Amino acid sequence: MRQRIHQRIFLITCILLAFFMPVFPKILPVIIFVMMANWMASGIYMKTVPRLFSEKWRVMTLSFALLYLFYLAGMLYSSNHDYGWFDLEVKLSLFIFPVIFATSDLSVLTGSWRRIISGSFIAGCITGALLLLAHTWMVNERFGVPDAFYYTNLSWYFHSSYLAMYYTFATGIALCWLTADYTGRASMATAGLLLLILFLEAMIFLCSSKAGLILLVITQALFVVLLIFKKAGLARIILVSMVMIAVFAGYSRIFPFAFTRISRADSMVSSAQTVQANPTDGTVARMAIWKVSAGLIRQHFLFGVGTGDVKDVYLEAYQQQQLYPVYRKKLNAHNQYFQTFVTLGVFGFSLMAALLLIPLFRALRKGEYLYVSFLLIFAINILFESMLESQAGVIFYAFFNVLFFTGDGNKQQG
Repeated sequence: MRQRIHQRIFLITCILLAFFMPVFPKILPVIIFVMMANWMASGIYMKTVPRLFSEKWRVMTLSFALLYLFYLAGMLYSSNHDYGWFDLEVKLSLFIFPVIFATSDLSVLTGSWRRIISGSFIAGCITGALLLLAHTWMVNERFGVPDAFYYTNLSWYFHSSYLAMYYTFATGIALCWLTADYTGRASMATAGLLLLILFLEAMIFLCSSKAGLILLVITQALFVVLLIFKKAGLARIILVSMVMIAVFAGYSRIFPFAFTRISRADSMVSSAQTVQANPTDGTVARMAIWKVSAGLIRQHFLFGVGTGDVKDVYLEAYQQQQLYPVYRKKLNAHNQYFQTFVTLGVFGFSLMAALLLIPLFRALRKGEYLYVSFLLIFAINILFESMLESQAGVIFYAFFNVLFFTGDGNKQQG
């Protein structure tokens, strides 16, 4: 009876985490604390820890915590301990979720419960999107903000790239559901899923994230591939593809702001003088920062600069290269691969890449579309943002990664 209560609390905290992630991220640490306290009080780890090496999926799940241990080791050769410990606090979910999932009784986390958790995330995306739209409408009514429903004007207390990532993943979940038993699903349920997808795609356009639009196309392409593997029929596949292309083209005309940002960035990038002299545009600034990152990687190839010193090293490099707009904003690498390489060197970078690529190949081999979609969305997003440097990115990756990795297929075969 006692263990059943702890299992139910675990499931509830998973549902709440998924829901509040795109709604009110400030409450997430509280939910994680409750999950961790419940895990400690359950004492389940006393039974599961001895089974770590006899049940391969457990030790593989625990291996995701290695990245956090690498960051912890990076403190050994850091001088700025204040920033280092703050960074470790931000990244703590990289350790907590693998440990809890690897040492828990996940028999309670059935396929139906995982679907409920995924549905909770979609519900959170819809709720959060409606709140953002309502807030933007009120602000626009009061102050008349230009382009009020686009980009940072819409995202409010979120970064637009993170919102676009959430909505893209929610779209991927809905598309996955759309292909599951579509022959036996009620027409109203199918219509509801289609409306949900249309709404989420509209929100991605409103977020005006360049990476978000790229990932939307990739997610839709994966959906078409899934239909092919499910042998949905050539006529259905062609029809679905044409509809998705038509919707994308239609939204690009209805919401032109996103493509205006892309064309403006392209014209800015084409001017080498602008890149060198005044990197104020987001894309141009990224290019300048990436150039700095490449130089820092060459200087600190083996072990990096350390967890605590990475921010100071970047700021010093910005000053030396007279990138004053970037320096004033104290920007990070805007690319997690570069950020990790500069921080931990080639060993830390290789570990992070392995923790993305190995699960991706396993998911592809097992035909786990949703996990493939999640990993691709995250892996591509971190080309443009250092998403493991913020709580919004860390919790999203750490939680959903272990949730999908520990699915029934992995536990049986791993």
